[in-house]
Amino acid sequence: MIRTVSSIVLGAALALALWSPRAEACGCFAPPDPSVPIVQAGERILFAAENGKVTAHIQIQYAGDAKDFGWLLPLPSVPTLKVGTEELFTQLIATTQPRYFVQVQATGNCSGRGGFGFGGFAPSAAGVADSEANRAGETPLVIQSSIGPYDYAVLKADNKDAMLKWLSDNRYFIPVGTEDVVGPYINPGAYFLALKLQSGKSAGDIQPVVLEYPSQLPMIPIILTSVAANPNMGIQVWMLGNGRAIPRNYRHVVINDSQLDWFNQARNYNDVVIRAVSEAPEKHAFVTEYAGPADVMRDVLDAPNRFGTQQALASQQTPIDFVEHLFANGFVPAPANQGGFGGPGRVQQVLPPALKSIVLSQIPYPAGLRGVADEDEFLRRVDFFLGSYRQQNPQAFVGYESRFDPQTLAAEVFEKVVKPAREAGALFKQFPTLTRLYTTLSPQDMTRDPVFSYNPTLAPVSRDHTATYEVNCGIAGDTFSSPGRLVTEQGWTIKYPSGRQQSPERELVVGPSALRVETLAEEGAPIVDLDNSIPIRKVEGCGGCSAVSPMGLGLVALLAGLRRRRAN
Repeated sequence: MIRTVSSIVLGAALALALWSPRAEACGCFAPPDPSVPIVQAGERILFAAENGKVTAHIQIQYAGDAKDFGWLLPLPSVPTLKVGTEELFTQLIATTQPRYFVQVQATGNCSGRGGFGFGGFAPSAAGVADSEANRAGETPLVIQSSIGPYDYAVLKADNKDAMLKWLSDNRYFIPVGTEDVVGPYINPGAYFLALKLQSGKSAGDIQPVVLEYPSQLPMIPIILTSVAANPNMGIQVWMLGNGRAIPRNYRHVVINDSQLDWFNQARNYNDVVIRAVSEAPEKHAFVTEYAGPADVMRDVLDAPNRFGTQQALASQQTPIDFVEHLFANGFVPAPANQGGFGGPGRVQQVLPPALKSIVLSQIPYPAGLRGVADEDEFLRRVDFFLGSYRQQNPQAFVGYESRFDPQTLAAEVFEKVVKPAREAGALFKQFPTLTRLYTTLSPQDMTRDPVFSYNPTLAPVSRDHTATYEVNCGIAGDTFSSPGRLVTEQGWTIKYPSGRQQSPERELVVGPSALRVETLAEEGAPIVDLDNSIPIRKVEGCGGCSAVSPMGLGLVALLAGLRRRRAN
């Protein structure tokens, strides 16, 4: 069996670190928007920081045996801990994902061939308190308890050997190599949080976790992640606050949009980011993918009247009525950005994993349906399977028992599903600004823990980007094969003398992938460390030439290389 472990980490001076084996398919994306470049990040986290307190929502991506699942998170203090909602990240991805469009400006007698003129080409800590034995130093244990599908422990981090021994003795999974990198996080007054799945739970029971802890600034202890991270591992960070968020001790990169494959759904977006980040010192840099009003998430998770009331759900007297009520009252999110929840026409809708697990505990999946319908289809068509199908196929339900108690089940649903969604949704009313940052890092580059802060004076960053394709169809032609040129949002010009029928290889431009490498401070404008936009600046005053051809990019690469050589 191949075991992969990736990690996400948080905190302030010491902060938090999260380890979780990477899911082969996290299932967290909505149906793809054709203008959105899909990127599978290894780690995702939402930070909200205010008045010396950090709230961190962490998505856990894991595929594998439940006994091999484990987290080990360094902490600056003892946190409060609760379960979160997977939908938070599904909706965050959908509402802030960069989108790339192409707008066509055609002259001459153009036929409709091509079909791309309209745009859209780019894709609490209750538990066992500190005991006398703890204070005497006989055990590092501070808290041991459970929440949601997890057992967890908070341990003192002043003695590495004692902490690791306790984890091993209590069957907490410790990734190979931990001893080699845990050293920087072992300090008097520091802590570790360890999580594992409870006995009988599976990987399908995993939910995001929410941590609250005293700290001035969020931090990702990426050094700890290097134990088993993948090459070019994607890290997505969302920050809520009173202004645009910045990477405080990493550089900031603006990607060169001439590198993007605009006509093929920006399918090379992640490759461009990888190259752009690699052009920053030590490959330590983040890209800002969105910075603007947090209103984009307002009423998304906690829409008025969504879920109804616990009393209404508890009043459903049969399993069929109970499940039907879930589908009809917003418990099943509609595809992101399409509005609405559940309701008629739910041909492919499924209950979210955490909700499905709760429902199946009292409305179990009949073993006799194997090969006929899976768990999702059973719940989606529960009226049919527990109705006419059961009457016509009684052999499939031999020994089938349902321990259905609507009052108890409704209470569990509201505690473990509705409450986390409403609490997460409230954050987007509490904070005015949302920032999305992205980077990729390989294990050998995970040598500094990134810290995040805010600079309210920085300009917003839109997630929407538009290039213009200018094409002249002549007397009779079409927008696909007629000569044209693509002018990107940043002003680069890419020529298509034979039209869009050129091979994709010829469409991609060679040159630096970072337009700029910057240092962002907590006030003031960016400090530009490397500027690759020189060719654009040179033609600004040339009588209307507002763009340069790809040939200019060779000069950019040469100038950047000379600059680095002189710096050395």
